[in-house]
Amino acid sequence: MLLNEIISLRGALHEIPERSGQEQQTIQTLLNFLNRCTTLELHPRDGWFYALHREPGAERTIAVRGDMDAIENSGGTLFHGCGHDGHSAILAGLGAALEGTICGKNVCLVFQPAEETGAGGARVCEALLRELRPNRILGYHNIPGAPVGTVLLRPGTFACASLGLAIEVEGQQSHAAYPEQGKNPAYLLSEMVLRLPELIAQISEGNRERLLMATVVQLKVGERNFGVSAGTGALALTLRGNRQEDLEALEHSIVALVQEGCASRGMCCRFQRQDVFPDTVNHKEVYAQVEKILRRTGAPTQVLPEPMRWSEDFGWYLHRIPGVYLGFGAGETCCGLHTDGYVFPDSVLEPAINTLKSLVKNL
Repeated sequence: MLLNEIISLRGALHEIPERSGQEQQTIQTLLNFLNRCTTLELHPRDGWFYALHREPGAERTIAVRGDMDAIENSGGTLFHGCGHDGHSAILAGLGAALEGTICGKNVCLVFQPAEETGAGGARVCEALLRELRPNRILGYHNIPGAPVGTVLLRPGTFACASLGLAIEVEGQQSHAAYPEQGKNPAYLLSEMVLRLPELIAQISEGNRERLLMATVVQLKVGERNFGVSAGTGALALTLRGNRQEDLEALEHSIVALVQEGCASRGMCCRFQRQDVFPDTVNHKEVYAQVEKILRRTGAPTQVLPEPMRWSEDFGWYLHRIPGVYLGFGAGETCCGLHTDGYVFPDSVLEPAINTLKSLVKNL
């Protein structure tokens, strides 16, 4: 394995963080590395690419997906605060590690954009199915808090489904001295926020293990004008759960209650879904195979006690292609994902590449 070159690649990617859907420099840097260090077939596409380890006569194809985009820190500066520079370097390193290897199958390395917004997975998955129709797929994420070299597994749901629900309510502005002459959305939206725990309890039947959540990310009514009773309001929620059906039931209940409240008060409402992520659910048969392979190779493993609360657009692939999503320990002292102090640890690269190589050879 070209470990020093892979570490240098990760460092180069770290210096060029790019927004979701705008990963041009990142793509070119990865293509340059793969051109220089591998004989893989390189297939550039619109805003993403895949690299193919093709074996003569192979009838099966396994895909491995890595993401490329960055996030903004608390000051609005782009940085690799989720470790996608490391994820891309692992995938490119896997390509280098496959040189001269006979896998008995084709191996497709998928370099995907726009994971952070949830927009990349669905688009790339559709294209991948059209072009290659892989039989299996693997995805991965670094996990701070777990020892380096540890592979984190979970049967069933690995990461929660989530979506952003934006609600706009239009009433009627009036003089603050005569609020009865207007229609102020503040009361409706406040009631909605207060009803959220009740709705969650009803849908989840009080089972906290279903991890159903509704987080208020914005509540805004009118402006700071003390002579006016507001006529417009907005409520933005992040809904999340480890079961897709629970999430959808919660969304439908919220929408119905807002619509009912608006109808009774003579107000109008609009809804917009954003950042939609499906549940990331591991395929039962493939999970059993992965577990068996890791046990045979002696890789240290840890089974997560509950799904990750964050979401992953790898769920789009797992809804269409049998596969598994797993984690690689990033170290007990590694800063948390999306925090200003986070930097992907290079010590994760080699064990992650070796694990993926074992899996693609044996699945």
